[in-house]
Formats: sequence, C-alpha cells, structure tokens
Amino acid sequence: MGKKTLITLIITIAILIIAAWVFASTYSAAREQYIDGHEESKKLALEKGKLSIIDTIETYNGQIKYHVISGENSSNEKVYVWVPQTKKKETVIVKKQSSGITEQQAIAKVNQVYNPENIVDVKLGMDEGIPIWEVKYRDKSERYTFDFVNFYNGEIIKHMAIKEEKQS
Repeated sequence: MGKKTLITLIITIAILIIAAWVFASTYSAAREQYIDGHEESKKLALEKGKLSIIDTIETYNGQIKYHVISGENSSNEKVYVWVPQTKKKETVIVKKQSSGITEQQAIAKVNQVYNPENIVDVKLGMDEGIPIWEVKYRDKSERYTFDFVNFYNGEIIKHMAIKEEKQS
C-alpha cells in the first residue's frame, strides 16, 4: 500500500468518524428536545394523585405544548392526563379513556370523511382547551394533512392540508 493510499484511507476514515459523531449529536439534541420535561410531568401526575401507573408519555406540539400521559388512576381506571408546558401554571387535565373515542375510532372517522392515501401518525393533543386526536396523513393529492378529531364525540373540528411545491 502506497503512502498516498494510506493517507487517503486515514482521511476517509476520519471524515466518516466525524460525520457519524455530528449525526449522533444532532439526533441526540433533537430527541432531547422531544422528551425534555417528561420526568417532571410524570412526577407531577403521580404526586397530584392523578395517576398511580404510567404507561406512556408523548409530547404534543400545538398552540401550547403538552405532555400527554396514558396510565391508570388510583381506582384502576384507564385515564389520559394532559400536562401543559407553559410558564403559567395551567390546569392539568385528566379524563377517563372511556369518556372519549379511541385512536381507531378517530382514524375510522377520518377514513370515512376524507379517505386518506396513508395515515402518517395519530396522537392525543389539545386544541383550544378541547382534547383531540390529531390524525396526520397524505391525501390523494399528495398533501400533508392534519385533522383534529374531538376526543369526546368524534367530530372533525379542524382540517388543514399543506400542499408541497414540486421541484422542477
């Protein structure tokens, strides 16, 4: 192996290591922002007597950022807890899962009304004080679409579609 080949190999390996490190750091920072505050929200839900068991916690980014926790209360009832992530201490909202529609029912409503090409994501959130299922999908026109389905009655309360500009 010649001297030039060895130098090229060392430089290539160094570039790959640096690229991997930059990618890992960026991913870690992005992921950290997503889960930032989850432990505090879990603690709040447990301390306030809202939950005795926590199953999942997700971040919902709407007009107000919420941590949405799924779990059980002290009566062993399945509940959802919405913990607002604002400077003002807004009210933590607790609802029995049985008081609203399921994720599958929200998807069925969107399928019935808009017949999407493919569902991208479904998550619980909050919009203007109303618990919602946010259903994200691609429609037949290739638009990225958001439907807010009312948690209580299954009605679609907002429908937003974003058309992507085609690159020529």
